[in-house]
Amino acid sequence: MGAAHDITPDEERLARAERILGHSFSDRVLLRTALTHPSYADETGSESSYERLEFLGDAVISLVVSDEAYRRHPDLAEGDLTQLKIAAVSGTTLAEVAENLGLEETLFLGSSERASGGRGRASALENGFEALVGALYLDAGFGSASSFVSRVLGPVVQSVETLLALHPKSELQELVQAAGRIPTYRIVAESGPPHERRFTALVEVDGVVLGEGEGPSKREAEMRAARAALERLGEAGDDLR
Repeated sequence: MGAAHDITPDEERLARAERILGHSFSDRVLLRTALTHPSYADETGSESSYERLEFLGDAVISLVVSDEAYRRHPDLAEGDLTQLKIAAVSGTTLAEVAENLGLEETLFLGSSERASGGRGRASALENGFEALVGALYLDAGFGSASSFVSRVLGPVVQSVETLLALHPKSELQELVQAAGRIPTYRIVAESGPPHERRFTALVEVDGVVLGEGEGPSKREAEMRAARAALERLGEAGDDLR
């Protein structure tokens, strides 16, 4: 075997990223850029970082996830679809997906970033994932980028539990129950023609109105009422003491 067949550590990182994406890049510089953290670019002083590609990938992911949510859940209202999309493209979700794919071993990180751990690591995984999607879009087109995003985020979009976990009503339920109380909802008004109904809901705790919401369905109105209550209570939930 000649030395010409040896693979450098940097080349192995690129090859590993290609295996994750299921695509061989025609523009290897583009792939390298997608894997380069700003801290590494600063330390080397000779490379671009993934920040611009991250911006592009974020837009691609948002569109694909929106399409997936719309097609997979024909019974969900617009507000619920929005919440589901927020959950599927959140930093926490993308970082977990990137970790499961083994993306961390492909990133070029500066020494300062490698030492940061914890929060910095999760952010690098999230941003690196978005940048790789952006690079895939530029190198192979929207079809390839869409197929990859659907493959790795489709299970998240399919899971309604993801939606319920972030649903304002669930969050309010947990907060109120922690104080030994139970929230109740009432539809107090209906208006509009049959094809454009509007509902107004109140959420109460021990007879005290905490929030009001309006929407095209009773569930949407209750969700908005719960969100209003959460905004009123704040993270500490002082009004429940």
